[in-house]
Amino acid sequence: MMNPYVQAKFSAIRAFLRKNGLGGLLVTDFVDQFYLANFFFYKDEAIFLITPKKAYALTRGLYEVSFGKAAPFMQVIGDDGNRVQSMIKLVKKLGLKKVGFDVAKEGYASGKQFAKNGFIEVDSLITSLRATKDAQELKYLRAANRLAYLTYEYIKPRIKTGMTEGEVAAEMEFFMRKHGAKCTSFFTIVAFGENTADPHYETGVRKLKKEDAVLLDFGCVINGYCSDMTRSWWHGTKAPAEYTKIWKIVDDARKQGIKAAQIGTACQAVDATCRTLISNEGYGKFFTHGTGHGVGIEIHENPYNNQTSSYVLKEGNIVTVEPGIYLPGKFGVRLEDTVAITKTGAKILTKK
Repeated sequence: MMNPYVQAKFSAIRAFLRKNGLGGLLVTDFVDQFYLANFFFYKDEAIFLITPKKAYALTRGLYEVSFGKAAPFMQVIGDDGNRVQSMIKLVKKLGLKKVGFDVAKEGYASGKQFAKNGFIEVDSLITSLRATKDAQELKYLRAANRLAYLTYEYIKPRIKTGMTEGEVAAEMEFFMRKHGAKCTSFFTIVAFGENTADPHYETGVRKLKKEDAVLLDFGCVINGYCSDMTRSWWHGTKAPAEYTKIWKIVDDARKQGIKAAQIGTACQAVDATCRTLISNEGYGKFFTHGTGHGVGIEIHENPYNNQTSSYVLKEGNIVTVEPGIYLPGKFGVRLEDTVAITKTGAKILTKK
């Protein structure tokens, strides 16, 4: 029997087929495949075909049994040859007309082959579906974000003068794996001192000084879903006045951004809330990135809280609110929470 959450996803695809007069839809993106079947393939290891009544999966022979058990609602066909050509043959064998493929996610060579054989370019339906999470996805995201917060609580009192950034990252990653994470959501960022002024710093070997800025940006994956949080603080007892000042500004921006993130609010407006507050304090040019992004199977996905987005927040969106101020050569502050958009406002997931 099909999981009701999976059933809802396939029902949405079949409604899309009916609306657009399509005989089927190809799914070639491995992240979209995980979304539909909760089974992890690497890139180019499988092609799904969803029709009005059936679903097929062409995949490597080594997955035929394991994926067949994981997704009994799909007809699994082992194929270690050219799966693009094999899918084209299968569609012809089934007599399907107007089969769509996601042109935004299809590779150039395979897209040319599909188009040459009469397949139809369509919009990214599954990208749109993935932007709003169901109850099962929300459960996974809450678990991943809770573990991220527990990791922060664990590591903060254990960070000592003389430790390297890499040592702290290793401790954090071990804790997350030990407590159920499959992996990190992205390369863990641990930055000390002047390195905190680099928004996407790559963790290095710098040692923590007696008086120093600290920034941690990290997350983990549970059941295929990511978490993301950032915390900044001053290590020591003599925080510079400007550090204390920008920390408070960023924290105020974070709180106001979370308050603004509601159903019906444009992502541009969430970004503007944080950006305006920071600009009014004289630090606008030092806030050098968008206010946030969607989080799900991928660490960065729709919707995006920035000035180029046209998205309006909906119930079920999961987004980050992460304003920052970065003073080159000195220090930086970023504070980030991941929130769920609900009927009663934004609910913080990065908490105990």
